[in-house]
Amino acid sequence: MREFLILLIGIFMVGGVLALGITPARTTLDFEKKMEKSVGFDILNAGGNDIKVVFSAQGDLAEYISLPVKESEILGSEKSKSFSYELNLPSELEPGLHTGEIFAMQLPSGASSEGSQILATLAVVTQVHIYVPYPGKYASAKLYVYSANVGEEVKFVIPVISAGKFDLSSVRANVDIYNKMGEKLESFGTDSVSVTSGTRKELVYNWRANVAVGEYLAKAVIVYDDGTISLEEKFSVGSEELELQEIVVGGFSLGEIAKLEMLVENKWGETISGAYIETKIKDDEGDVVSSFESAAQNIAALSKEIFVSYWDTAGVREGDYDAEVSINYGEKTSKKNLRFEVSENELIIIGLGYVISADGNGSSDAIIVVLVIVIVLLVLLNLLWFFLLRKRLKR
Repeated sequence: MREFLILLIGIFMVGGVLALGITPARTTLDFEKKMEKSVGFDILNAGGNDIKVVFSAQGDLAEYISLPVKESEILGSEKSKSFSYELNLPSELEPGLHTGEIFAMQLPSGASSEGSQILATLAVVTQVHIYVPYPGKYASAKLYVYSANVGEEVKFVIPVISAGKFDLSSVRANVDIYNKMGEKLESFGTDSVSVTSGTRKELVYNWRANVAVGEYLAKAVIVYDDGTISLEEKFSVGSEELELQEIVVGGFSLGEIAKLEMLVENKWGETISGAYIETKIKDDEGDVVSSFESAAQNIAALSKEIFVSYWDTAGVREGDYDAEVSINYGEKTSKKNLRFEVSENELIIIGLGYVISADGNGSSDAIIVVLVIVIVLLVLLNLLWFFLLRKRLKR
């Protein structure tokens, strides 16, 4: 019921933001036995209209909150109006944080809080937090791990609160790192700190991630004067990434269906399922003239796979085209922008550096021709040097 009421407040505030406000948003107090306290707050009337407001209390402190005024009118000429609620605490409360909420709900014009139903057009809330310290020494903590790439530093941050009546003289953490197989890879410990009662300090450690890409588990034990706290947190090293490395075409002839073999590397330490490649060919104005996809397949951890796509070039003219190649997997997309230079019997792909000709041997033939020319030149130079050296010897 409490969560539903807060949700309704959010809905009401969308349409009425800036019309009604409340301050302060929260009042925090330390627990005292049999404490009786009047807590003031102000309702802000930013809309400049006459409004009617009704008050109510929620939360685990509601039974200790009384409202001297349960319904009030605020004139349009009043920019704000002051109210209060009374706190009457018992002699004991469970250690920890206790909360209460005082709702101020604006009623429609002419409506009243009397009756079985109240329809509010807008609501705001002010909170009261009562903190009850634990007897003796007591610590509460959380574990935060900030992921990094391989070889970089993973940051471990452990905020510790001294929630007891007495100070903590020594607080430290021991952390074990486990892989997905449950094998312990490494351990480290933080420096020791002291934490004054009611305050917070952070244990920080930077761990060099000299491990493979993948997901890991950190198990931390926080050791303090009178006890321990066990915490766990998953984190990743590296990013879940697929990378397009090369494109090969077995033969290209404009007007026919070209087979494109795209080599993709999985740099993640786990199998990525259901990946596929979408290719869009665009003209100079950015309009898509061709679009095609590969079949979906899985890529094993730290491996490479070939994705096959078929491009029907019927109706495609010779010229230069922008190509957007997208590797889609899960909710992620890895895009690469390339340039396709299309001629009758040749496709040159700019951006990856691969040239594919009609028979698929254009690149190797060119290399062979260059090598032959270089060899011939070297032979001629050797012959020339031989004849020059002979003449000198004869002299």
